[in-house]
Amino acid sequence: MRYCVIGAGAMGGLYGLRLAAKGHSVDFLDVNQDHVDAINRGGFRLSGVTGDNTYPVKAMTDAESLAGTADIVLFHPHTTGTAAAATSASVVLKPDGWAVTLQNGIGNVEALVDALGEARVVGGISYHSAAMADLAHSLHTNAGATYLGELGGGGSPRVEALAASLRDAGFEPEIAPDIISVIWSKFVHNCAINAICAVSGMRGGEVVRHEAANALQSHILEEVMAVVAAKGITLTNSDPVSYIKAHTFLRFNKPSMQQHMEAARPTEIDSLNGALVREAKALGVPVPFNEALTLMVKAREWAMAEAASGIVRDYAAMEAEAEKEAAARGELV
Repeated sequence: MRYCVIGAGAMGGLYGLRLAAKGHSVDFLDVNQDHVDAINRGGFRLSGVTGDNTYPVKAMTDAESLAGTADIVLFHPHTTGTAAAATSASVVLKPDGWAVTLQNGIGNVEALVDALGEARVVGGISYHSAAMADLAHSLHTNAGATYLGELGGGGSPRVEALAASLRDAGFEPEIAPDIISVIWSKFVHNCAINAICAVSGMRGGEVVRHEAANALQSHILEEVMAVVAAKGITLTNSDPVSYIKAHTFLRFNKPSMQQHMEAARPTEIDSLNGALVREAKALGVPVPFNEALTLMVKAREWAMAEAASGIVRDYAAMEAEAEKEAAARGELV
């Protein structure tokens, strides 16, 4: 089997490189030219709980250069680029090839189905954690389970074959009887924690120990569960709210969204709380806390990017100009 990892970031690097280490043919496709150049120049390094090795793999930015070569796409783009990456998957796959997504959030499976058709898409979710330590360097920070499953439920020969390859590469894959339930269960978990940490700067354990942050998390969860009920989705845990509260109490790691925020990188808010807001509106379910949190993440994301740009703004001059514009419209009192 020949694999193509679309989205050669931390998680794409983790899965692709461990497969490559076992002799599988793995190509990497990514939109970051500097990252791709660094991989091709000196190899792709994977360190952390996995060990520390650098692999001489091939990476590129142009999907056409890999047209029709991949049996399986491991779909790991940043969720802000899911739709475009799904188009790339349709280019690099062989006519009988298929894709599996292990991304966080919802909407990713749907984007792949739109591009490839349901028969060529397998669902998945990962409980591993990884971060980009540098260009061409993925840092594996936490090992966890990997869940796979056909969208209609259960496994199949192709899912079982992928699970066997991942197991040989050192992962712990499980074939889920209902992969959509698994995807939504992690989605609920992430909605309850990631954005609050990204906006507040708190770690999870601090959130539940702080009266205001803990109350906000409770409101977020109430709305999330209302949407889950309206959609008729059964989660993998019978008491997800209690489970998430207990998990948050124990953990002091930085969620990926908090890492992205602090690095002035785009977050995945539109696949998490932002996606919940879209689902809620379609169902007629009010979710004001999730809507406000989504807006706050986007505002903070912009502010962090502005600060990282190095541009020094003359706010006095900007205020004077604003007063002129308002006066011209007759709005000043």
